[in-house]
Amino acid sequence: MVLTIVVIMGASAQKLSGDLSPLRGQTEVNIVLDFSGTLVNGRTEQKYINEETKGKKAADKEKWLKEWNENLRSNAYSMLIRDFNKTIDKKLFVVDDIPDAEYTIYVKIKEIKTGYFAGVVAKPSELKAKVYFFRTGEDTPFATAEYKKSRSKLSANIPYFVTRIAMSFGTLGSNIGKTVNKNLKK
Repeated sequence: MVLTIVVIMGASAQKLSGDLSPLRGQTEVNIVLDFSGTLVNGRTEQKYINEETKGKKAADKEKWLKEWNENLRSNAYSMLIRDFNKTIDKKLFVVDDIPDAEYTIYVKIKEIKTGYFAGVVAKPSELKAKVYFFRTGEDTPFATAEYKKSRSKLSANIPYFVTRIAMSFGTLGSNIGKTVNKNLKK
């Protein structure tokens, strides 16, 4: 049984390709979050939005769209940065919206599973993402990492969907920070 758990956890772990050594000596690194082409619960984002807003009154639909398009993205970005910076070795660097930094970490969100709040059968939100490490302005990354399952188990206890999803972005930020720590301490 323990072997099964290790195999399942290993299957969802990140895979790093390339070398993060260009990041050594940096004090600040730009971070970009890209939602384009993201699937939500296995459907296109637009299909998910249409299903969630179908039948809503105009004011309720507008409120939901603002929460999804503005609040979620803002909270997700803030949580990603916050938890990355909490996790990364303080001797390395910090990330933030710093477009003129020499290096950029580009986080492409492939899928969001929103999870749900439902008492004992609640399910946490979860993300799949691919992360690219670039010299700012260049087209070819010097390293990539894939995260197949970043989730905050505590998010299952959160009824508000924006907060529940944003918590998994915090976990993703922490996971990226751990990858950087591990690979720059070599």
